Amino acid sequence: MEQSLLKAALEQGLWALLFVSLYLYQLNESRRLQADAKEREVKLTNFLQDMTRQFELLAMQYERLSDNVQEIKSEIRERGR
Repeated sequence: MEQSLLKAALEQGLWALLFVSLYLYQLNESRRLQADAKEREVKLTNFLQDMTRQFELLAMQYERLSDNVQEIKSEIRERGR
């Protein structure tokens, strides 16, 4: 398709050929940039999901640590009486 478009533009003159060539280049570049952006978006989404899992694990560990500290405080108070 591109070849037939370029051939038709060449029949219209050099400037038409240059315009169509630039247009096709821009179109291909836009597609490539969109693909790159999509790939980057997927990577960032995966990173955020991993960070969320890590944060959830840290939150659970913090809760267990907090529970352990409360138990230790209770035992110290009981022994102190």
